[in-house]
Amino acid sequence: MTTGTLAGLGNLALSRKEDFKTFVDAPRRTQPARLARQALLALDESARTAYERDRRTWHANLGPIKTPQLVNLHENLWDIVDSNQQDGDKAKGAVAVDAFPGLGKTTAVLAFAREFHRREIAEHGAFTAQGHERWPVCRVGLTGDKPTARRARPTQEQAA
Repeated sequence: MTTGTLAGLGNLALSRKEDFKTFVDAPRRTQPARLARQALLALDESARTAYERDRRTWHANLGPIKTPQLVNLHENLWDIVDSNQQDGDKAKGAVAVDAFPGLGKTTAVLAFAREFHRREIAEHGAFTAQGHERWPVCRVGLTGDKPTARRARPTQEQAA
């Protein structure tokens, strides 16, 4: 009874290319079988512990759930990304996703980034013509903290 994921997937630093690749290449989770009450009671302690762990892991990692808002965001992102075919000297469109904390901004954007990365590698290969690794996505985490403004110390003339 496994959830079909790579060990340690929850401990990834997605700003590291190796960890982002692990995230991108990880298979989709598979839902553990639902056991009837009698089948659940028939499990020995070890099997019951494994079953409960797999269920907890499954429920803790649901999603992203394709809500109308997520579908709309992804459609808009694909429109913007797919219209950015300009040469390097031309300005390209950009996106800022803004909302209150805990509403799934990171989850939604990472789901999109995973699909974009997979598409680009599928279309263009894992390596460039020069033999360099192709990395279509670069994740840079930003905090919502604003830098504190520092007041300059008054000079002796200003203090006088």
